[in-house]
Amino acid sequence: MTDAPSDSPLDIRHVPVLASRIASLLRKDGRGTWFDCTLGDGGHSSVLLSVLGPEARVIGLDRDPQALAIAGARLGSDPRFQAVHLRFSALGDLPEATGALGFLFDFGVSSRQLDEDDRGFTIRPGATLDLRMDPTASGSLAEVLRGLDEESLSRALYELADVPRARTVARHLLERQASGETLRSDDLEGALRTAFPNGMRDRPREMARLSMALRMIVNDELGEIRTALPTAWSSLAVGGRLAVLTYHSVEDRLAKNLLRGLIGDDPDAPRDIYGNRPERDGAWVVRGETPDAEEIASNPRARSARLRVVEKTRGSVVPAVLVGFVAITLLASMMVGCVWRQTRHVELESRFTKVSGIERRLRDSVDQLSGRLAALRRPDAMEARASRWGWVRPGRQYRLPEPDTQTVVP
Repeated sequence: MTDAPSDSPLDIRHVPVLASRIASLLRKDGRGTWFDCTLGDGGHSSVLLSVLGPEARVIGLDRDPQALAIAGARLGSDPRFQAVHLRFSALGDLPEATGALGFLFDFGVSSRQLDEDDRGFTIRPGATLDLRMDPTASGSLAEVLRGLDEESLSRALYELADVPRARTVARHLLERQASGETLRSDDLEGALRTAFPNGMRDRPREMARLSMALRMIVNDELGEIRTALPTAWSSLAVGGRLAVLTYHSVEDRLAKNLLRGLIGDDPDAPRDIYGNRPERDGAWVVRGETPDAEEIASNPRARSARLRVVEKTRGSVVPAVLVGFVAITLLASMMVGCVWRQTRHVELESRFTKVSGIERRLRDSVDQLSGRLAALRRPDAMEARASRWGWVRPGRQYRLPEPDTQTVVP
């Protein structure tokens, strides 16, 4: 974002990054609604309106009333434009969001907020540290610090901006806040000097990182991103596009992972039995595009910008998933029943075969016993056994007299 001349009638202070490129990517002919979810001074919306048709509509969201006033004065004469005072995490509260053809998120802080000392975003000496993007809302830096302890604050400073010696820095800031004095940008330098008594290698850089981390805590910037991107994706019409501009690694990594999950480009997603990944709901249009050297030369604050754009290729899969789940459940129930019956049948058949085999062996045993008994009952066998026990067949006790064949009876 580049400073504009101070004598500008509307006091426009920044030039949007990759504005023409984003407008060409989001442009579609015909009727539709587009959302500039970080309106600022209206730079992106102005370029987008210039390429859209007369039936298009652009709705700009911002939580900074000052930015809304300037963007409204800049674009209010265009009937296709509407400005809304709203955090982009509350995007789902707008009925116009459903079926929108494009969403743009330009994360980070605006040049206006950085340039004005009373907003507390600058690291210039003597500036009061407020850090609220919406000065009408509650939750200034002092109020937020009152609700944090040393452990949670140091962990947030390290995770959000990799602040070195975060625990010492957090302890110093909490002590300054507890003293009741107004926190100023000088306290950032004091906290870093406490953590680095022998001096810092790059003082402005370390102060900028610390200020950025505190700003992200006060405005819950990562929480806003986690809520807003899925909401915008669910509201996006099929064929619509979602563009995201990030400026540092923490928010860029979060946005990239969220977009990958939303379009279905998750390498860890479960696969089917053939190893195929599930069908995607969207596709990458731009992956990590950066401004060219010419734009960076004219707009140094754009040097760390990174653009990612995704397109929705099919609608919500929730109904299809539910129908598929019900169908799979019914099919699984039928298959379980069939498998159970088949298993029971096999089990009964196995038992019947086993019992039949036992019966057959018993019959064979009975036949064998019957044959042996019959053999034992034969007379010769009985006499043979008896002779082994000492029994002898007795001779005849009486013999019939032999007939007298000599006597002739007259």
